[in-house]
Parts: sequence; structure tokens; C-alpha cells
Amino acid sequence: MTVEEFAQMTTSETEDYELVDGELVPLPSVSPIHSKIRQNVEHQLRTYFESNPIGVALGWVDCRINEGLVRRPDLSILLSGSLKGLDRKRVPLPFSPDIAVEVLSPSENVVEVHRKALEYLAGGSQEVWQLDHENGEVFVQTHAGIRLLRGMDAVLDSPLLPGFSAPLAKLLAGF
Repeated sequence: MTVEEFAQMTTSETEDYELVDGELVPLPSVSPIHSKIRQNVEHQLRTYFESNPIGVALGWVDCRINEGLVRRPDLSILLSGSLKGLDRKRVPLPFSPDIAVEVLSPSENVVEVHRKALEYLAGGSQEVWQLDHENGEVFVQTHAGIRLLRGMDAVLDSPLLPGFSAPLAKLLAGF
């Protein structure tokens, strides 16, 4: 299946799938803690973008990574340059997000997680944030390498988001 064929399917047909290597791959259901972590990150980003209108954070939006690949990050951070000329009603977005944010699930294996990050980067993402609640870690992957943030005192920041900083304690907080 091509991205164009995927895009022509109805939302109800694609809402629980990604397109990987031209095949529909089911998305797993998220756990309550997964959803809470995603909300924490979205809250921090929304607060940041209210004071720094340089982009947006969108939840669970399909992104065309390449010809046979549509991924749905937990959050897609789109900076102002990416928003120019964007058809806000078109699905999937025609590109990879500037920053792809993924909350890791215990069901994912390290090979899948690493593959996904490399796909985002190859597709044009500048950073991939992977939040690992189980181990209290955040991995920030760029073309230059991987930065590991460990411990609740660590702080997530990004050169793409000047002035943004969020303690892992706030990002990885459960309920």
C-alpha cells in the first residue's frame, strides 16, 4: 500500500494503524500511565508554546516519513518553518515532525524503538525524544548521537526550543 492509498482510506479505517513498509500495522492500545506521561509532556510543551509561539505540539497525528511509511508519534512538534504552507486538513502530514516524541511501552522491544527513531531522523526529524517511565529515563536522539537523561533531577531541553526546560520528575510523573 502506498501513502496515497493510506491517505484515501477513511479515518475509521486508519485510526488504529500505521503504515510500515507498505503494510498496515496495528497500533497497540496505550496504558493509563502511557497516556498520563504523554499528557505531562504535552502540558509542558503547550505552556512553552504559549509564551514562545515558535511552533505547536500535536498529539497522535499521522506523519509521512517516506514513501511507504506513515508513523503516528505520541506528540509531533512542528516548528514555524514546517507550519508555513501546511494544509491543516490534510492527512497524513506530508513530512516527519521536527521533533518526534514517543512514550515507550513495556511491550516495545529495543530494536523496534531504535528503528522508529532512525526512521524519524531519516525522514527529516531533527530530534526524537523517547520517554521511558519504567526506568526513569529520556533518550534524545539526533543525527549526532543519543543523549541519555536519567533520574528525576535531570532536565530535558533542546536547542530547537530556546528556553524550554522540563524536569524529568514532571514529565515522567504518574498518578
